Amino acid sequence: MKRRNFLLFKTEPEIRTVEFSCRQLHMHFLERRAACGSASDEDFDAAEGGEPATVFRSRTTEQLFENLRRDLDGADLLRVTGHRWLSEGDDELQREFGKVISSFRDGGGRVEFG
Repeated sequence: MKRRNFLLFKTEPEIRTVEFSCRQLHMHFLERRAACGSASDEDFDAAEGGEPATVFRSRTTEQLFENLRRDLDGADLLRVTGHRWLSEGDDELQREFGKVISSFRDGGGRVEFG
């Protein structure tokens, strides 16, 4: 308990808030598409010379949503910013984010869109 709350006789617990940017989620998807590209190891022929396609190591979408779920453990409020960025995203992105929000609400959490 914070000293100020104790001295002012405040008994309500502090609300743990997690803020999430849909813009960052949308950008992650764009980066993933750009990094994955269409080139594969099958397109590379060592006899012709040159180099194989560049491989980028970045978080997968599953890891991103798993990290979000982990961040929401014990949270009371999820504040979603830039929700319009999801309307421009693909169906997979909207579906997975909807699952996260639904499970958070089912656990008693509150969601605010801003």
